[in-house]
Amino acid sequence: MTPAATTPARTTSTATTGRTTGAATSDPRLAPARRWTRERWLATADGLLEAVRPFASPGGALITLPGPVSGSGTWSDGLEGYARTFLLAAFRLRGEDGRDPRGLLERYAAGLRHGTDPAGDERWPRVDERRQAVVEAASVAIGLSETRPWLWDRLDDGTRQRTVDWLAGVVGTRGYTNNWLWFQNVIEAFLASVGGPWEQADLDHNAETAEALYVGDGWYSDGRGRDGRRQNFDHYAGWAWHVYPLLHARIQGRPLDAVHAGRLRAYLDQARHLVGSRGAPMLQGRSVTYRHAVLAPFWAGAIADATPLSHGATRALTAAVAGHFDAAGAVDDRGLLPVGWHGPYDRVRQLYTGGSSPYWASKGFLGLLLGADHPVWTAAPELPEAWQEPHAVALRAPGWLVSATPADGVVRLLNHGSDRAIEHALAPRGDDPFYRRLAYSGATSPQLGAADVAAPLDSHTALLDARGVPSHRDAVERVHLDDAVAVSRSRVCWLDVPGGAPDDEGPAAARPAVGPGDDAG
Repeated sequence: MTPAATTPARTTSTATTGRTTGAATSDPRLAPARRWTRERWLATADGLLEAVRPFASPGGALITLPGPVSGSGTWSDGLEGYARTFLLAAFRLRGEDGRDPRGLLERYAAGLRHGTDPAGDERWPRVDERRQAVVEAASVAIGLSETRPWLWDRLDDGTRQRTVDWLAGVVGTRGYTNNWLWFQNVIEAFLASVGGPWEQADLDHNAETAEALYVGDGWYSDGRGRDGRRQNFDHYAGWAWHVYPLLHARIQGRPLDAVHAGRLRAYLDQARHLVGSRGAPMLQGRSVTYRHAVLAPFWAGAIADATPLSHGATRALTAAVAGHFDAAGAVDDRGLLPVGWHGPYDRVRQLYTGGSSPYWASKGFLGLLLGADHPVWTAAPELPEAWQEPHAVALRAPGWLVSATPADGVVRLLNHGSDRAIEHALAPRGDDPFYRRLAYSGATSPQLGAADVAAPLDSHTALLDARGVPSHRDAVERVHLDDAVAVSRSRVCWLDVPGGAPDDEGPAAARPAVGPGDDAG
C-alpha cells in the first residue's frame, strides 16, 4: 500500500465499479436445487444429529464437541452443544409432524431432565452463573415450543417446573444492547405460553432498544459503537434480527406482524445480492463459523410469505449454499461441523467460540419447518434475479457497494460503512479484519494471522510510518455511495506492537478479539 501524502491525519478510500450486461446464468447453476431435495436436507440433519451422540454426557444434557474451549468454559460449551443441536432436531421434528424414527424426542427429553435438575451431575449453568446461558436458553425455549405436543406436553410435572425455573432466570434481567434482546423475548414468550413468569417491562425495554437500532431498508445495526454509531453490520442482521421475530410469533401462535414482515422482505431484497451464483456467501463479520445460518432469513421469508424471491428462487439459493459448504468439506470425516468456514480453520473464531458453537448452523435448516407439500419444495427451481447478469448495487444502510459476476459465482463487497468501532477513540486497537477491510467477497478470506492483524495490508489503504509499518483504519466516515462509486474516510493510528509478530501468536492487541459489549451469539 502507498501512503496518501496529502492528508496526514486521514485516509480517503474510493472504489468504482460499473454496471455491465451479460448472458444470464446457465441452467447448470440450478443443479444443486435438483440434488438438495427435502429428503436430502432431512438426511443431512439426521447425520449431523447422529454424529454428536458420542460426545454427549451419560444423561444427554451436555454435548461437548471437539475443538477450542470458549471464553465461557467447558461447562457452558456442553449446554451449547445440547441447545443448538436440539434446535436442529426441533425443526426436523416439527416439519415431520412429530414423526421420530431416530428417537430424538426421548434423547432430548432425557437431556432436559438432567440439565434442569439443580442437584444433578449434568445440570446446566444458570443465567446468573454463565451469561452465555441466555443464548442457549433461547434455543431450548424455541425447541420446546416447536415440539410441544410430542415433548413438553408429555413431560412429568417435576421436569416441567424445573425447566420453567431454569428459563425464568432471564426474567427481569437487563443490559441487552444487540441481538441478545431477542433471546429474552423468545424465552419469556415461551414462559408465558406455559404459565410461567414474564415481565412486560422486559419486552417494552427490548422493543425500544430494537427500534433504536433499526437503520432502514431492513437493516439493523447489531449494537452501537462509540459515540452511538450504528455501523455494526454483518450476518446477524439476517440470522438474528429477522429470524427471531418469526420464531417469537410462532411461539405465540400468530403470524409475523406486518412491521417485521415488511422489514424482512426489504432485507432479503438486498441480502440476495450477497450470495454468489455458485452458493458462496459473503465472508464478512463475526461468527462466520455458523456457516449455513446465512440461509435462515431466506427460509424465514418463505415461511412468513415475506420475501421478494419466488419459491423456485428460494429453493435454488438455499440449495446452492448447502451444496457449496458440502463440497468445501464443512462437515468433517466424523460427521461434525468443526470451527471454520469450509474445513477446520480456528482463525475465524472469536473468544466466545467453542467446539459446539458451529451448530448454530441449525438455523440454516429452518426450511424443514415447511412440509413436503410446500411450494418451496415442489416448485421448479428458478435462477434468482441477482444471478442472471453482472451488476453492481449500492446497499445504503450498511454502506456497501456490491458487485457480482454470476459467470464465475463471485460477489464482491466494497465496505464504506461498517466498522464495528466499539473501542474508545483514545484507546486504539488493531482493526478487526472481519469489519474494517475495504473489500470482502465470497471467494476470499481476510488475512487472519497475528502479524497480518498487527500490520494490515490486504484490502486496506494505509499511511506508512518511518519504519514502513502500515496504519490502522479507525471508524469509517461515509462520504458518498451510489451504484458506481463509494467513498469513505477514516482517521488512522499505529499500534505499539513489536515488528515481526509471529504468525500464530502475538500480543493480545494484535489479534481479533471480543471487545466491550461484543456478545456471543
